Amino acid sequence: MRTDEFLKKLESYRTPVFSFSELVKVLDKHESYAKVFLNRAIKKKLLVKIEKGKYGLPNQNPFSVASNLVFPSYISFISAYSFYNLTTQLPRTFFVVSLKQKREISCNDYKIKFVTMNKKRFFGYKKEFFNGKVLFIAEVEKTILDSLFLPIYCPISETFFALVKAKIDKDKLLEYVKKFDSKIVAKRLGYLLELSGIDIYDELKNFIRENYELLNPIKPKTKEKNKKWKVIINEVFE
Repeated sequence: MRTDEFLKKLESYRTPVFSFSELVKVLDKHESYAKVFLNRAIKKKLLVKIEKGKYGLPNQNPFSVASNLVFPSYISFISAYSFYNLTTQLPRTFFVVSLKQKREISCNDYKIKFVTMNKKRFFGYKKEFFNGKVLFIAEVEKTILDSLFLPIYCPISETFFALVKAKIDKDKLLEYVKKFDSKIVAKRLGYLLELSGIDIYDELKNFIRENYELLNPIKPKTKEKNKKWKVIINEVFE
């Protein structure tokens, strides 16, 4: 098979990532031939080696590449906000939620970081097509919960901005926060929603306990408290 035919065939697939065995099938040659063929294509920059045993065409969209390296997995946190145009930031690290631990990958001029979530909280994502390639990404409502649960991967201020700007499905958000089952997330969400003009205290009051939680666990503790939501207000939003 000629190189141009091989590349054209890869472009026709909806997946942006290929295993070595998949490429062997595309070439319809022995593995020894495939190794030489792929090494030449990589040297000519016609093909990219993403990690051991995983390859892709150059200039593929990072969202698609990142969410197709581990199954199941999905894009979330600040990366998902970027996809939905709910942040002005242009992150160069793409955060992927997965069930298993996996080392960070550097690909082209960006990084892919994997965040482990337990099975109970692994839900609320969907399959999308972007530039003809498949990707898996958290719904906006689930992105908000993931980000409030692990603010280290997305500033609280960005989540507040998303809550104000996005067209949130309130019923879905309430369903998801109950399923997520985290008192800290419920408190942070309730407080931020109230700041944006939405009061869901009655729906979430069973999650509210007497102990106070930091609104932003990354910043120093302050004396200001919100008695209703039991959060320590250590970050103020404009």
